[in-house]
Amino acid sequence: MNEKFNILVKRMPERLKEIKNKPLLAKDELWGIPQKGVYVFYENNKALYVGRSNNLKLRIQQHGRKSSTHNQAQLAFNIANKVMEQGTKIPRYITRKQKEKAPGFDRAFFEARRRVSQMKVRVVGIEDQIEQALFEIYAHLALNTRYNDFSTH
Repeated sequence: MNEKFNILVKRMPERLKEIKNKPLLAKDELWGIPQKGVYVFYENNKALYVGRSNNLKLRIQQHGRKSSTHNQAQLAFNIANKVMEQGTKIPRYITRKQKEKAPGFDRAFFEARRRVSQMKVRVVGIEDQIEQALFEIYAHLALNTRYNDFSTH
């Protein structure tokens, strides 16, 4: 296996401990966070979603903004999608565009963005893009987050 990959993989448990030891921050407490890295959204002390960005503050805020689109507010989109699927208001295997046009989806998405805006987040600074990507997947698996979706769209 590639030596750099091996080094990064060995670093993953250390990164997980690091992010778990970070304080839970509200959306108005994001000053001083690193520019680049990985974030985890929490609700009632339960990890729900892991993401990564090269502009952490902006990216975290986008998830809960009223004006954010489904691409900017992926966590809210995933929450709305699960709500709609559980209520059998939309079939599971339709396109994103079809979901957005489904009756009631806009309301579910609005409520999900409001919900996300109230969540807390933990952040760890990671400069390297490959390490960010590996840690995003590792943290999702280790924390058993409910709303990550690594399928392409």
